Amino acid sequence: MPNGNESVALPFGGCVLVKLPIVIADIVDSITVDNVTCLDEQAKKIDHIDVKVEDLEADPVWSGVINPGNPHYRPCTSTKATFHAYDPEPCGVRQLRSVNIHGNIHKQIYFVNRNDEVRHMGEDIPFTCNIKPDQDIFVENSGNVDFEFKNVDIEVSFHLPRATRIQQVATVSFTLKITEDQQIFIQTCIPNGGLIGTQVLSNSSFETFTGCTLSDGWGQSNAAAGQPGRNSGYSVGLGGQLQNPGGTGTPCNVSAGEQASIFQNIPAAALRPGLVYEFCFWVRDNVNGQIGILENYNVEARIRFLDASGQTINSVKTERRSATQITNAWSQVCFTSNPVPEGTTSGVVEIVFIPETGNTAFVLIDDATLTVKSVT
Repeated sequence: MPNGNESVALPFGGCVLVKLPIVIADIVDSITVDNVTCLDEQAKKIDHIDVKVEDLEADPVWSGVINPGNPHYRPCTSTKATFHAYDPEPCGVRQLRSVNIHGNIHKQIYFVNRNDEVRHMGEDIPFTCNIKPDQDIFVENSGNVDFEFKNVDIEVSFHLPRATRIQQVATVSFTLKITEDQQIFIQTCIPNGGLIGTQVLSNSSFETFTGCTLSDGWGQSNAAAGQPGRNSGYSVGLGGQLQNPGGTGTPCNVSAGEQASIFQNIPAAALRPGLVYEFCFWVRDNVNGQIGILENYNVEARIRFLDASGQTINSVKTERRSATQITNAWSQVCFTSNPVPEGTTSGVVEIVFIPETGNTAFVLIDDATLTVKSVT
């Protein structure tokens, strides 16, 4: 029946232009700072030192705008590119040459004096260091680049060579995350509830086919496309055919004595945990009072959900009809799936014709739909 032969366009929230920070590099590095501190009074020993890093900042060193001969070159597409007042060439691709890191190490030094009293003194040690990335980093607009320090840690070792002098070595480790703000288009999905009532299968009425083979989403085995369908449309035969495909094509190689099936993957955009589907299709057999046809078969419809390794999650939901339940008149079969489980990465629906010993009958299938019914 010609009521769903086109590809299904699932509902989406639309295309939106957004500005997002895109990570272009994560630089893991460390800086070592040596210093000697002179105490206010003589010390017998150092008890401990409390230390922290303050005012950690990064100042990039950029190349000039690269020329057209460079493989990373892209022409400037905006005359309104973000720029700083000190930046003479704001628009164009640049390379990050290096980064100047500077900050302050704040310490509280606790020591025991000659009178066995615990004293403390504070000090601030400013530091600066230039680091170079171990990979080439190119950006479209240096004014839209941000530097953020992550996983900042500091370790300090010390010894007391003299009663009033402390030799210290501080190591500051960090991850420098570099991001560039870029404008990109993203496609937003509507909430799960907005999918309710949506039919998600392509070519659901089997009107699109080439010769014996269904197209637009369907796979098949031992099946014949282009068979007489409901309301003057086309159907698909499982295990046999009433006519050549479309009434004019070459006969299909099908057998009522072998298992036959059609199947289609559930679109990933409609495959979300918690959704419940209703799978419906129409079915009839080829027996119309003829003598000598043995009806000994079953038709089984299945909905299965799979994980990333292709294994079935939970159980397969099935609905079965025997030959005694299927006649030469079209009848509809509907059943509801289990909720889509967590961890699902793909799903498939299939209709399988299962002949038993001596069977010579076959069936026709039309108007197979998978509709989102509810959200758990």
